[in-house]
Amino acid sequence: MPFAMTLTEKLAAARACAAVAPISRRGVLRFTGQDRQDYLHRMLTQDVASLRPGQSAYTAVLEAKGHLVAEGFLLVLPEALLLAVDPAALAGARAHLEKFVIMDDVVVEDASEAFRVLTALGPSGVERARALAPEAPAIAEPRRGAPALDLLVPPEAAERLRAALLEGGAAALDEADLEVLRVAAGVARWGAELDGKRLPMEAGLTRAAIHFGKGCYQGQEIVIRATVRGHLQRGLVALALPPGAAAGAPLTADGQEVGQVTSAADAPEGRIGLGYVRRAHWKEGERLGCAGGEATVTRVVVEDGLPVERGAPC
Repeated sequence: MPFAMTLTEKLAAARACAAVAPISRRGVLRFTGQDRQDYLHRMLTQDVASLRPGQSAYTAVLEAKGHLVAEGFLLVLPEALLLAVDPAALAGARAHLEKFVIMDDVVVEDASEAFRVLTALGPSGVERARALAPEAPAIAEPRRGAPALDLLVPPEAAERLRAALLEGGAAALDEADLEVLRVAAGVARWGAELDGKRLPMEAGLTRAAIHFGKGCYQGQEIVIRATVRGHLQRGLVALALPPGAAAGAPLTADGQEVGQVTSAADAPEGRIGLGYVRRAHWKEGERLGCAGGEATVTRVVVEDGLPVERGAPC
């Protein structure tokens, strides 16, 4: 019978050695046509034009008022571009990105069923995964809370590759373990911290997802104003939570609700979480009322008033 690892041991393996996540699904859009890269450069928040085959970038899809339509990773292949997003955001992203194809030679297809995602974590786990599937589309994933690589592989190959990683000594993680890594790293997730009402700056996506020198994209004016001038009213923070506090719990100050927990997980150091709070309360050490006790802001994730160099205007 395999030795059962503790949560502390599994997290250490993911961060410093080798671990593997359960096989997962992503919503995957495939873009073909000779104008595909230029078109997505104009539509996404990242510098798509400079990417070469094999390279990937974290990016966002925004609507005109700067709110998120989707966020995820764009991967450049020799014959196509793949945009991997949360499955719940797939339909909105496809409709939005197809709507503006007018004169461009671009074809958008849903390729989700062609792929499963195998995520290897830890330095040696990433190295081993690359060696096992050197030809597979791969995304270096900085948003897992540990060094990570997402392999986009056919469904029939996914479990075989995962088994090979496990046989090589990688620790087996479950979804709860992945959630601890994510929350501890302060990484926003679609359906928890991210949705169609959220600005990317509020969730701390500015540095990771937005290229300020690339020029026009939908929502750019809002992003520029909110980033340079600041004045966001709510923002994401990391929290130390009382035992049992769950997503949806209100955060209070002086008897007034000033925010809400969006994610919560049990880590070796105790209950941790993420949540949105009003501007006056996003400071490290801030103590807020929460169900079951007191919540403390341990880190400010929201990015407000960053110095940026503006790209070409729309």
